Amino acid sequence: MYLKITKKLVIPSSEIKWRFSRSSGPGGQNVNKIESRVEIIFDLEDSKVLNDY
Repeated sequence: MYLKITKKLVIPSSEIKWRFSRSSGPGGQNVNKIESRVEIIFDLEDSKVLNDY
């Protein structure tokens, strides 16, 4: 899976890390049972698709 930013800028999946965890706070019946929080991590400095411009 890749992340399309614009027609000319596409970030490959190899540069994206996904982290799933349980969300804090109220959640009804599913509280602390499912991983409903998603964090997407992207390292700007080590990216091969981005340059200084």
